[in-house]
Amino acid sequence: MRDELEKPIGDVRLAEGLRLEDDWFAVRALDPGTLAIGEPAYHQCNWSYLISDADESLLWDTGSGRRPIAPLVARHGARDVTAFPSHLHFDHLGGIHDFGPVMLADLPIVRALEKDGAVTPTDEMFLGAYEDLSIPTFEVGQWVSPGTVLHVGSRRLEVIHTPGHSPDSVSLWEADRLRFYAADFVYRGELYAQTPGASLQAYCDTLTVLLQRLPQEVQIVCAHGRAEHGVHDMPQLDYGDLETLLRAVDTLLDMPAHTGEHQVNDRMALLYSEASFRS
Repeated sequence: MRDELEKPIGDVRLAEGLRLEDDWFAVRALDPGTLAIGEPAYHQCNWSYLISDADESLLWDTGSGRRPIAPLVARHGARDVTAFPSHLHFDHLGGIHDFGPVMLADLPIVRALEKDGAVTPTDEMFLGAYEDLSIPTFEVGQWVSPGTVLHVGSRRLEVIHTPGHSPDSVSLWEADRLRFYAADFVYRGELYAQTPGASLQAYCDTLTVLLQRLPQEVQIVCAHGRAEHGVHDMPQLDYGDLETLLRAVDTLLDMPAHTGEHQVNDRMALLYSEASFRS
């Protein structure tokens, strides 16, 4: 299985400005307090984000788990690091056990999983069977509701519920830096709207809210990204990509329910199933 999911790191070409650490992770500093952490040799090209200020750090997603992310975070993060998975799919919980009690979105679908202060995702929420992974149980130290403004040192990040890819997905909006941490809601490559719980109507509703809320100058950083011309880089999108995606979703919702793939633009394609048409 591992051979099918990974390629030799020496075969991976990195964009200028990225550097390799621990013979697996590609890192890029967005600014002095923000580190993008990529896994370009992993077939899903995961990206996590370490957001720091003063003595505090927030780790946005804990990686695929193909390699431990904690040593890298310990080198670059602050003394106090809190992990916050954007949703419960397996490729965002890979390193969850290397961190203490984590932060988690306070949504009814997630709260229903709590027992004695810990959470165990369901099969449909974790989806780890695709890679022969066992479902983790992990302790939750803080529940945060959508609309909550997180404070990482002096930095402020608002938690926004962004269903579409999954019903438990949240994103972060950092207005002071015009940066939207989209996680799996949008990213470069094939958007998964065909997995359990994915919804085209939820995509439409979330995109409508985001286009009203976010400025046109927004920088959208994503949790996955395909290689461009064989070179891997931190995946970014912009306001125009949200507009194009909304038009594509609106077009699909005017059709009878069916399964297929829709090319959104040269950066994204949308995979969907008949179940995606159900709200």
